[in-house]
Amino acid sequence: MQIKETYIALVVALESSIGRREAQSVAQIVFEDVFQWRSDQNDRLLSAEETKALQGIQQRLLQGEPMQYILGMADFYGLRFKVNPVVLIPRPETEELVYEILQSGRSTAWKSGLDIGTGSGCIPISLKKNKPEWSLTGLDVSAAALSVAEENADLNGVEVKWLEKNILEKAEWVSLPDYDFIVSNPPYIPHREKEVMTSGVIDYEPGLALFVPDDDPFLFYRTIIEFSLEKLTPKGALFFEVNEFNAQGLLKLVPQEFFQSVELLQDLQGKDRILYAQRT
Repeated sequence: MQIKETYIALVVALESSIGRREAQSVAQIVFEDVFQWRSDQNDRLLSAEETKALQGIQQRLLQGEPMQYILGMADFYGLRFKVNPVVLIPRPETEELVYEILQSGRSTAWKSGLDIGTGSGCIPISLKKNKPEWSLTGLDVSAAALSVAEENADLNGVEVKWLEKNILEKAEWVSLPDYDFIVSNPPYIPHREKEVMTSGVIDYEPGLALFVPDDDPFLFYRTIIEFSLEKLTPKGALFFEVNEFNAQGLLKLVPQEFFQSVELLQDLQGKDRILYAQRT
């Protein structure tokens, strides 16, 4: 079968579950990444081996497995990142967080930054790629995630320091230096909200990076704010990615006597997405 025909067949198979536009986008990425298909190659025939591979990919997609895990790669801020189920899939909202940090850093003398809960390393790697003079550190409690992050740093040709630590263990803070900015997209979803989430997230993405106790949804935010009071340099900045539904509550946690210019920044859809706070 010609490659164009198999592309159309994949779109048809997927559109009932994810919609035609998303099905077209997913199919295009699959054919470009796996089969190196370009628009001028519509007459090329898939080999038997390629056809078998496509059948396996289609079956996994129909079961709800995220495309990025199937392909083992994700795009983020113009770069490519290896991903697997031990790390979250980098999302467009987090690209906006990276953009805001880079914009804020244009008029500062920042030299160092820390990403807490770094996962795939997409935040510090993207920052380092755009600001090679910065010293970036990624911290995570998961050794498996840090292994992926290290691979991604090598893949994108940058040097980032990786630390295996649990930010909730305050006794470990003393070993860390001060930073000019601290950024985090921490876990913030209460376990009770699992029932309203998609199966593709619950079944495949790491719960360690998603969920917090039902009775303490701000656990990581509150801890990182406390950490930043000890480890941010004067006029250093704190950046959080936030959920539009918890943003206002989180804003109240930031001690105004220690921070200035505390504000919520909106994403391209006008939703509260980033909390920015500068140390006095």
